Amino acid sequence: MSPMERLMQEAVPVRPERPDGTHSLWTQQEQDRHWNDLCESMGVPGQQRPARPAEAAA
Repeated sequence: MSPMERLMQEAVPVRPERPDGTHSLWTQQEQDRHWNDLCESMGVPGQQRPARPAEAAA
């Protein structure tokens, strides 16, 4: 099974709610791992993540 096929079979990730009822954001490490998995599945491993405009201006 190719990396793209594995990604296509995954459910949309949903985080469990915290005990106080709030949701948490992905950590930078989780975001980086997800980006790397996507790049690998598209055949361009090591591609740099695009920066958001606020990050690019900083």
